[in-house]
Amino acid sequence: MINPILAAMRDVDGVHGSFVVTRAGALAGKDLPAMFDDAVLTEVGRRIARLHEGLCAGRDDFDQCVMRFADHKLYLRSIQNGFLCALTTNTVNTPALKMALTLTARRVDPLIADAAAGTVSRSVPPPPSESPPSRRQATYRGHRA
Repeated sequence: MINPILAAMRDVDGVHGSFVVTRAGALAGKDLPAMFDDAVLTEVGRRIARLHEGLCAGRDDFDQCVMRFADHKLYLRSIQNGFLCALTTNTVNTPALKMALTLTARRVDPLIADAAAGTVSRSVPPPPSESPPSRRQATYRGHRA
């Protein structure tokens, strides 16, 4: 149910795709190219949940967050039952994207709990910890992180 709703986000120029994770970080739905498999998005979901905990420690929830990388941006929109995430180019039309995120969030939020109960129960186990993951340099306000 969630995936067709997310597909509409690609109508905004510069959007590669989107995905939804629960508050616990479990993948609830996705509309991304095949190179982003469930194992990768499950790990990303866990990291988003930890990021949320860190940013909201002792304070209210955040509405949105943008992570800027060398070639793309990851927009995170906090919704009641999870997080709506959009992977975009650096040149995405930000006002159009924000409108699409708002409209998609309204339609997807009620479906997250159902998706978490049904399809996410077959979540992918964490990757083995023997080999460290490769890291790309992220840019934060023009500075290497």
